[in-house]
Amino acid sequence: MARNTMRKSQVLLIAVMILATVMTVVLSISFQTITETQITKLEEDNKKALAAAESAIEALLNEKVSNISFGTGSLANFSDFTGGATLETIQKQDFTTPVLKNGQSYTFYLANYNNENNSFGNSINAPLEICFSSSQAIELTLIKTNAIKKYIVDPTNQINNAIIPSNICSNNKFAKSFTIPASDIFTNSQIVIVKNLFDDGKIYFRSTTNLPLQGITVSSQAIAKSGVSKKIILFQSYPQIPTEFFYTRF
Repeated sequence: MARNTMRKSQVLLIAVMILATVMTVVLSISFQTITETQITKLEEDNKKALAAAESAIEALLNEKVSNISFGTGSLANFSDFTGGATLETIQKQDFTTPVLKNGQSYTFYLANYNNENNSFGNSINAPLEICFSSSQAIELTLIKTNAIKKYIVDPTNQINNAIIPSNICSNNKFAKSFTIPASDIFTNSQIVIVKNLFDDGKIYFRSTTNLPLQGITVSSQAIAKSGVSKKIILFQSYPQIPTEFFYTRF
């Protein structure tokens, strides 16, 4: 009798253990399925939000407006998103270029530029600080309405008779600087073309007054109902003059 009772208890214990194992496996599979479904949904929303943000930028540029919202106008089909695109027009006293390769140039605008009719306003009539690294040299071509002026600035001593730059820059991320005086820029300068020499690097510009816009900056953000958000900032520079137009070989 006692043995039968013990066997029944053992069978019951094994059954409970098997049931617990089965429930654990079922719950684990169920949890994994739910998690994978959620991840897939977030990935889909992420891609859709990115596409929506890109569409908002395209719509703003095509319609030439200062802002545009989802669910309205040409973005009416994106009613599942909130946000939109905005054209930024805030002027600052400084500007940093992308990384320029050795021999690559950057066209920096000293006067307000009208992209519609390719016209310039008066230039900043203020000194312009230009900063770079100690392994770079720069060739500057100042384009005025009635003249062209050149400067060669080289801290590496590889160019004869070049200007020796200052060891101080208002931005401590850069080691060297050269300042074009306000008297050279005056009100009739349009652009300065900076050619980067010897080493790759960025070029930093700063003035005592707000600099003209250097291009079009559009900020776009799309927020899905799930909370997924995607933000894109697009900078499209004004026309860049090819280096070959003012090429000097060292």
